[in-house]
Amino acid sequence: MGWADAALTSPVTGLPLLADTAHSLAGGSERWPVLEGIPFLRADRRSLADAALAALDAGDTEPALVLLLGDQDNWARTPPPDEASRRAVVRDAGHISFRDAMDRLAFGAVGAYFAHRWSDPTFLSGLALAEAHWAAPARVFELACGAGHYLREFARAGANAVGGDIVFSKLWLARHWVAGPAPNLVCFDADAPWPFAAEADLAFCHDALYFFNDKPYVATRLLAAAGQGTVLLSHIHNRAWPNFSSGAAITLPEILELFPQATLYDDH
Repeated sequence: MGWADAALTSPVTGLPLLADTAHSLAGGSERWPVLEGIPFLRADRRSLADAALAALDAGDTEPALVLLLGDQDNWARTPPPDEASRRAVVRDAGHISFRDAMDRLAFGAVGAYFAHRWSDPTFLSGLALAEAHWAAPARVFELACGAGHYLREFARAGANAVGGDIVFSKLWLARHWVAGPAPNLVCFDADAPWPFAAEADLAFCHDALYFFNDKPYVATRLLAAAGQGTVLLSHIHNRAWPNFSSGAAITLPEILELFPQATLYDDH
């Protein structure tokens, strides 16, 4: 887990989590699965975590991975992929494309969004924001990192990058097709207690703030994660402006309540 290694904690009890096997973390009587270096720490998915752990403890990595690849967030617009498709994407991961993998995982419109993200104006505006405030951070944390597009850019710039997302399959895609092995990845729910307390020089969140239910809590944790560094939020969405996205956007006055010292830019 790189710089966050010593700070991993249970999202349920807050106890420190340490590796007890090559595929699990333990704290007190709790254990959590780790697949392909990605800890699965969703507090609201305890039964799923236990099922994946049982498979891993039995030496069955593929069934554990197939289980976690079927998990989604509450805003998903498509049904989860069936088990046969999940097994196929695990089996063929070494020789299929990024787009093929997302199709098999039933990403739907999100797959198109990720496939074309490199040229998406909102992605480019996020890059411009990061470049405008870049101060050679040694440690970067990205919340809701998705398939790892920004993580790859941060890692290429020499930062020690850590990404967190609520959907395990997105992190798995980041590891295999987009961000590669360099960034450290954690699967957790940002509306629940965060499973780490380490500080980064830059805390970044793009095109996701409107998805969180407890925005004041998430804002507090982002500020804490940045410590004495910088928090950058891009493509926040303004509820007063028509759009067709999922989530629960807020207005500019509400954004300023969350980040009263913020500098605001028009997202054009």
